[in-house]
Amino acid sequence: MSDLMKPQPFERLFDWAICELERSGSIFGVPRQLFKAVPNDGPYSSEMFGERLASPIGPAAGPHTQMAQNIVSAWLCGGRFIELKTVQILDQLEIPRPCIDMEDEGYNVEWSQELRLEQAAGEYVKAWVLIHLLAQKLVQDDPSWRQAVSREPGGLGTIFNMSVGYNLEGIRSEPVQAFLRRIRDASGEVENLRKIAAVRDPRLADVKIPGTISNSVTLSTMHGCPPDEIEKIGRYL
Repeated sequence: MSDLMKPQPFERLFDWAICELERSGSIFGVPRQLFKAVPNDGPYSSEMFGERLASPIGPAAGPHTQMAQNIVSAWLCGGRFIELKTVQILDQLEIPRPCIDMEDEGYNVEWSQELRLEQAAGEYVKAWVLIHLLAQKLVQDDPSWRQAVSREPGGLGTIFNMSVGYNLEGIRSEPVQAFLRRIRDASGEVENLRKIAAVRDPRLADVKIPGTISNSVTLSTMHGCPPDEIEKIGRYL
């Protein structure tokens, strides 16, 4: 297996998910039996960052939350608070593999994202669109999902939470700023992907997908980061 993460085109991911669902009742290898419809008005629902959150459960930032299909898989299994992988200005590093070796002692040499900033943003946008499309597909195929999915924008009870690091200088750099702008408003990109899906499945033509992928952020800093630096970053964000 390759040690490189290779983003797939949206068309390939969409066709893969829909064809697998219709052929074998699974999506990205997750069987339908593990799909979890989480109602927006259930006992664990709340409001966070001005959005409805159906459940506080979800994956923390890590290598697994870089790829669109992994994010979708977490959502299918009930994850509704998705912390996206931390991004930073240094996005072209050579990382030894495996990044964690546990044969005897553990050595973690992971350093932020494996993807370039523009690739990371693209994966998050694709995942956001796929989740909204698949939600409506599941509603059409399975009535038990209707309580968990509203047709209004933001009706999935799902929050994508950005994660950025590691210092103020890097966060204020233009590449990271471009990433933040794209995640804050990806309306044009979202609409283009929605149209691509609608051509492939006309029943999804009227799905409403918010253009804001995330309006919240988790700060990640290195061990030993000075307290005043953390405060400056917090105030800036």
